[in-house]
Amino acid sequence: MSEMKKTIFLALIFISFNSFCETFLKGIEDIPTYKNMVYVEESLVMFDKINGRFISTEVIGKYKYSEVSEFYNKILPNLGWILVKNNLFIRAEESLELEYKLDGKNLRVVFNISPNKSE
Repeated sequence: MSEMKKTIFLALIFISFNSFCETFLKGIEDIPTYKNMVYVEESLVMFDKINGRFISTEVIGKYKYSEVSEFYNKILPNLGWILVKNNLFIRAEESLELEYKLDGKNLRVVFNISPNKSE
């Protein structure tokens, strides 16, 4: 694929993000927030170690598990994440685990990045 085609492809992906989301996750700036889900204040935990970075952040909103998980299962592979098993992705030397929790009528999604466990 030529460089021009790659640039156009990436531009289209980012434009499509705008129709689905308004922001990106705090601490993980290349993963979009689903629709109007909001950041859970003080949920961001970040630290670097010799073997890689550890990040945890959360968003919450009044959405169904099925629609949010479907969104991330479709969007994350476009960002280089490979689905290994349900709610677990890998990219390069990192793992991304998504945890879905019901919090009353809200769905809470926890994003955890850590060094790839298979390394």
